[in-house]
Amino acid sequence: MATRWLVDAVSLQHFGSIGRLSILCLFLAEGSPPYWTSAVHSEVLAGMNSSEACRDVLACPDLGRPHEVPMTMLKAVFRTQIALGGGGDTGDEHLGEAESIVMAEHFHCGVITDDNAAYDLAEKRLGSARVYDTVDVLTTLVRSGSLPAAEAKMHADAIVNNGRHLRRVHPRTIFEDYFE
Repeated sequence: MATRWLVDAVSLQHFGSIGRLSILCLFLAEGSPPYWTSAVHSEVLAGMNSSEACRDVLACPDLGRPHEVPMTMLKAVFRTQIALGGGGDTGDEHLGEAESIVMAEHFHCGVITDDNAAYDLAEKRLGSARVYDTVDVLTTLVRSGSLPAAEAKMHADAIVNNGRHLRRVHPRTIFEDYFE
């Protein structure tokens, strides 16, 4: 398992949507900040007016300042963004995930993402031990004794009940033993 992680906007908002960024930060505390990139920060900032989850993420001091991607790495970021489906009409789509993957390659750390395409690409580039999603974070905390399985289930259920989506590989109904 990687000890330093970069988190994408979707995963940050999952924990923010249930008011439990503290759980994600407990997981992240093993590694050093920054835990997100400037594009991820921008994605969260763009949702600030319409999303309490985004406001909670932006107010979380434990995330540290977003990492600025060096100009020398922008070509790799844009190539990764294209591999994820391109930038869309605005040019910003998939930029946070692309920055996170490229920076994880550079820093030899991991990525936390609940975006299916980003997870698949990151797993291909980084290996499965360096790519986690929300359920992996909760499972790791349960297995370390930092979080009871019943609480992990409750948080996963709350995320889904808030209209958010866990990765498609997880069952729609998750039971406590899924985290053990």
